[in-house]
Amino acid sequence: MKTLPLIIFAIAAVGQWAAPLSQLWTHEQTLTKGTLIKLKCSAPDPYDPLRGRYLAVRPEQQSVTVPKGMELPKNNTPVYAVLTTGVDGLTTATSLSLTPPTSGAYIRMKAGMNFLSSTVGSVNITWPFERFYINEKLAPEADKWFAENIRSDKGIIAEVRVLKGRAVLADLSLDGKSFREILKERVK
Repeated sequence: MKTLPLIIFAIAAVGQWAAPLSQLWTHEQTLTKGTLIKLKCSAPDPYDPLRGRYLAVRPEQQSVTVPKGMELPKNNTPVYAVLTTGVDGLTTATSLSLTPPTSGAYIRMKAGMNFLSSTVGSVNITWPFERFYINEKLAPEADKWFAENIRSDKGIIAEVRVLKGRAVLADLSLDGKSFREILKERVK
């Protein structure tokens, strides 16, 4: 009878560790085994004092055409976006599905009605990543670099790893050069 509380405690303790470890495991698996896609980014958001220093990463593509016969029942509907890489190496979401595709790269994201678009039959999409967190000491220089380059013709490219519908923002780049390398040079 005295062992029952100990067993319950042990199960609860294991459960508390299992949940975050599971999330870490899937995150790392996506980073190491995921397909690399590149998305052109648009302008950033301001600094958020409560969550720390980050760069706001917003892919330029904000809407996708809904396939014929597919109806989205409500706003913020979970969908799977099929990703296609163009000749320029940049990836776009080209099609939506309510079920995961059987092959190819895809991301689980949210879709909602697009009232402002001139394209009939398109929906707004919300990408599953929006922030690239950085070291507090490097943040002021990173903010300057991001502001200087986000509106250039070349644009900043978000490098994202995709695996089984999950997406992890791995790095940013400009002209094929990693953000981390550029920042190290600027800080010296």
